Amino acid sequence: MRWLLLILLCTPLCAQSFDEDKSRFLSAPHGRTGTWAPYRAALTGLDGIDTVTVRSVAPGVVLEKQVAVAGVSDAEVVLPVYVYEGVQLEVGGAIMQPELPTRRVDPDYERAYTAVFSTDPVYARSVLPSTPTGAICDYFALDEFFTDWRLFDGYDAVVIFNPTDVRLPAGSQRAIAEFCSLGGALVVAGSFRFGEQAVDVPAPAEPTLPSFRGVQALRFGYGAGAIYRFDFDELRESPSAHLVLGDALHDHMWFGANRAPAGKPESRVPPSRTPHPVPLPLESALPGPLFWGLAGGLLMLCVLLPVIAARFTKRHWVAQAGLLAGCVGIAGGALLQSTPQPPLEVMALIRSGEGQPASVRLFVQVEETWGDTITLSLDDAATRDLPRSTGVAIGWNAWVIDRPLVGPGSDRVEPNILAGGRVGELIFRDFGTKAKRGDTEFSTGEADVLDWWLDENAFRGRQVEFAPAEISGDIYLSEGAKARFRGAIRVTPVRK
Repeated sequence: MRWLLLILLCTPLCAQSFDEDKSRFLSAPHGRTGTWAPYRAALTGLDGIDTVTVRSVAPGVVLEKQVAVAGVSDAEVVLPVYVYEGVQLEVGGAIMQPELPTRRVDPDYERAYTAVFSTDPVYARSVLPSTPTGAICDYFALDEFFTDWRLFDGYDAVVIFNPTDVRLPAGSQRAIAEFCSLGGALVVAGSFRFGEQAVDVPAPAEPTLPSFRGVQALRFGYGAGAIYRFDFDELRESPSAHLVLGDALHDHMWFGANRAPAGKPESRVPPSRTPHPVPLPLESALPGPLFWGLAGGLLMLCVLLPVIAARFTKRHWVAQAGLLAGCVGIAGGALLQSTPQPPLEVMALIRSGEGQPASVRLFVQVEETWGDTITLSLDDAATRDLPRSTGVAIGWNAWVIDRPLVGPGSDRVEPNILAGGRVGELIFRDFGTKAKRGDTEFSTGEADVLDWWLDENAFRGRQVEFAPAEISGDIYLSEGAKARFRGAIRVTPVRK
């Protein structure tokens, strides 16, 4: 009996937990605050368990990943973790707070934050070093290539060195397509082959032939992003290969110009100021058919039951009991009525470019009675979104959600052009004011997100086309809420 009691008391010691010494950010010491970064979580105490769920918990967002661990006591899993104070990982009943990267990387037109994958990481470091004046690089082996774009979230660019024709892991093609559709750049030196075929992603635009310091490249526009491909031997024989790669990254980040734009570059860091307008008034809950049916039933019950009961008996308690039972039944039926759903307001910024791929950034706010956390499964192939919590009006919760590979849609009118801080003959703020008054082709709802976008982008010094747009696809958050679309615009940078 003593041995049995000892075994029962020791059982919790074998529960799954984290090995904090082996767990770390793969990008360390680098990290971009406000984005998700790849994290390797080492799990222990997995004996007798088939699967575990690892949860990456950030303010207002939880990402979940299922891990098969049958037959092993220790395992490792790579998943996105938010680079922000207070984040934590959970598995079973164990909780761990990851140690955040010590070198925070701010968005910079001059220095692209780059993930470098190579069959020879030592060679990759020599060709594309991480320097104070060049790219900021994290280095990985080619077989570690991420198959979920959300692990690339904080990066501006991805570079692949593959001289020996090694196939990228299955899932890489979709991850690359999604990353580029969101505005990322991919630079390939050597082979570009995938471990799967017939992946359903849009094709890139027709290639162009730019030359960087005498080295020829193929450039494929992919929505707001692009793919640059170099011959490995030609790049290796170049006396300044790192400058060639740097020029290719600048070509993308600078929109094809020979100098960087002004202002702070776009990134997936949530904006400090969002376009959320003042929430619309709550809709009144109008009674439905069930309400009127139950009300009519209650009236008929009160009028007719005493008369009918008096015909069969002179005992008053019979009518009273019947009324009580009838009222209880009607009250039970009233519980079946649908309650008013909290409103969920959605605005959208669609980013398009070359070819068919596009992406959308959704700005979502919902009444706080709906909840304050979005839980997303990383294993759900149908939902490749990535949310981040943002501030909003008191009584509401809000998120910015990035969604890759959406259709660019069609414009209702000819697009306007923002150039030099002006839209046609008007200063951008005057155009925004005109839109808010309803004097343009933009609706007053679209004018809110338009005015915000103009203020954020007018000083970046590049020409951009913009137009009213329609968004397609379900807003999965609308379960338990009533979606109200407040407007959408589509923007397309012009390379010059």
